[in-house]
Amino acid sequence: MVTDAVFSMDGDVAPLDELARACSQHDALLVVDEAHSVLGPHFADFPCDALRVGTLSKTLGSQGGFVAGRRLMTEMLVNRSRSFIFTTALAPSNAAAAKAALEVLRSPEGEQLLARLTGHVARFTGTGPVLSPIVPVVVGGEQEVIAASGALMEEGLFVRLSGRRRCPRAPHASALRCRQHTATKRCCNC
Repeated sequence: MVTDAVFSMDGDVAPLDELARACSQHDALLVVDEAHSVLGPHFADFPCDALRVGTLSKTLGSQGGFVAGRRLMTEMLVNRSRSFIFTTALAPSNAAAAKAALEVLRSPEGEQLLARLTGHVARFTGTGPVLSPIVPVVVGGEQEVIAASGALMEEGLFVRLSGRRRCPRAPHASALRCRQHTATKRCCNC
């Protein structure tokens, strides 16, 4: 079974515990893409065979990606995956940048940054605990979303839009895709 941990269009969080239990019951492999999982969900261990894949470019600001899992599975991927075998290795500078970013993320400074980001998202959404900095704002149809995005850009706010052409099956196919960042000084006039 393959899933995102956090879906990029709406910030929805996958029910990983339920998916992992189902994989365990059916002796299936769980593959989780953690590209948008900066705030969670965080799992130390799955009750089934699992591969975790992600990017070093979004949260960590570097380049490249990773696959983590049991040694037998990762060795098989290293030796049998044509796209891995015939690719260029990660540049040492990118590896060092990702490692340094991980060190910050796991430090007290990283905890403060994550708390700040969580606070921004909670104030923006007006809800309790949050697991995704991606918040869809439904404006109307595709033309209204394009107009709203343009108006925000004129005010100096870069807010991505998602429309039916990009992801026709998304629940909010025409919405502004608001993402909060730790670098944000103020959020929602707070």
